[in-house]
Amino acid sequence: MKRTTRSTTLVALFCVVVAATIAPAARADGHACSNRSVAGTYGYTTTGTRLGIGPVAGVGIFTLDRNGNVLSGKQTVSFNGVIADETYTGTYTVNSDCTGTGTLVVVSSIPAFNRTSNLDLVWVDNSSALRAIFTNAGTIITVDAKKMFPEQEQ
Repeated sequence: MKRTTRSTTLVALFCVVVAATIAPAARADGHACSNRSVAGTYGYTTTGTRLGIGPVAGVGIFTLDRNGNVLSGKQTVSFNGVIADETYTGTYTVNSDCTGTGTLVVVSSIPAFNRTSNLDLVWVDNSSALRAIFTNAGTIITVDAKKMFPEQEQ
């Protein structure tokens, strides 16, 4: 009897350890973000300032796929009143606590504005919205994005 109890306890402990290493980490409220939960097409606005240029505001659309890629990004941006149409692609990471990072390679209709941008990200509203801040030096710009079709599985 004692041997069976010890074997059962060891098997149960082994199962708990295996499950803990396989299961994705969840936030305190039991929800976790993943590439799957954040994938989709977003519409967004950006506002802020670029030092040496002045106020910046933009509106655009992008798609996140399940493999960590930013696809089909396009935006119209005002750089202190100078309007540029831009496209971009890039990559992103998402952590189970719904934070992440992104890197975008931007091609502008004004070649002097071509750039690589880095962002810190946080998904909110059950992964249906995204907030971000650019982390490049001299850039003080935030992003407010929402999934365009949150009810559709991406």
